Amino acid sequence: MNLHSWYRLNIARFWLLFKRHATAKAVLAELLANDPGHQLGLKMLGYLHAQDNNYSEAARLFQLAMQANPGDADTHFNLGFAQQKLERHAAAIPVLESAVQLNASLDRAWFGLGLSYATIGRHEDAIAAYSRAAKLQPMNPHALYELGLQYHILGQGEKLHGVIERLRQFDPAATAQLLKATQRNSAG
Repeated sequence: MNLHSWYRLNIARFWLLFKRHATAKAVLAELLANDPGHQLGLKMLGYLHAQDNNYSEAARLFQLAMQANPGDADTHFNLGFAQQKLERHAAAIPVLESAVQLNASLDRAWFGLGLSYATIGRHEDAIAAYSRAAKLQPMNPHALYELGLQYHILGQGEKLHGVIERLRQFDPAATAQLLKATQRNSAG
């Protein structure tokens, strides 16, 4: 990293401390004009665009950051997340799969993978991904809720009951929501 990039990166961090995102974006854009492959600058600017719900630009920046450092699992996850927000689940799956190959303990990537698999109808794959997310974070009510829904969709009542009992131990609200969702879907 050259001195100009280092300086611009720290100036952007300074503006972020004071919640001056527009100013930080401008500083990061200047950094990238001089150093287009600066992976951290690309990631930071991508995060800021994602915070502004500009997922197209965030995805573009995360793609460039991923090219600058293909071994960074977090960047793969961020690109997958942006693709999901753009409802491009088929595009999200390979980068999320890469994220978990690079870092098998990245529970949020497993969860995201489950969401994309479920959205495109790959329910068995969704179960595997949500199970992995729940194993990594045993008290994650979101992973367990989604896992329960997948068991329900596939008619695996006994496994659904096991998820409900597990969820009941620490999150009564999520348990009630899962019960309501699966009963409503059973009645319809």
